[in-house]
Amino acid sequence: MYFNYLFMRILKVLFIVLLFFLSGAISAQDSISHPVKPDVLSFGVGFGFDYGGIGGNLTAYPTKNVGLFAGAGWAIAGIGYNAGVKVRFLSGKPKSALTFSGIAMYGYNSVVVVVGDSRHNKIFYGPTVGVGLDFKLKPESIGYWTVSLLVPIRSSEYRDYMDDLELNEGVEFKGRLRPIGVTFGYRFIIF
Repeated sequence: MYFNYLFMRILKVLFIVLLFFLSGAISAQDSISHPVKPDVLSFGVGFGFDYGGIGGNLTAYPTKNVGLFAGAGWAIAGIGYNAGVKVRFLSGKPKSALTFSGIAMYGYNSVVVVVGDSRHNKIFYGPTVGVGLDFKLKPESIGYWTVSLLVPIRSSEYRDYMDDLELNEGVEFKGRLRPIGVTFGYRFIIF
């Protein structure tokens, strides 16, 4: 229990340090007069929390660096959804293939699946934070790949539910959820 608490605190500190480092490194780069215009609206397909499990995600950037997104998909135990904010750190280089980002969202972040007894399957919701990387293989392509490392902040309700199933229903779990999630997808630029 204490190890999980300590691990989560360390990850939060590393996340904040990484965001400050990235913002300083990107703002220190030389600005080019005609950078590639970043996307304003995109639709992605992939897997992970921000896609609702295995599903889709729509992201709109009302400002150049701050975007709002919503995702929905199949989360094994049912439909999962998430909504949140993505802060991207754009490079001033016209053909930069990489964009770093910070992500914060609320929605699906844990699932309990009981094989052979789906009435006990349950999806849990809560906040999740993380960092991401978007990359284009070609600057002129119609889309780009995205990958993120996310830390779900799981409620005690999730742990209590698993304990209850073990004690009162005789359910045996083979493992616990990992403290970090990975998302991967491809985004199509709408405009």
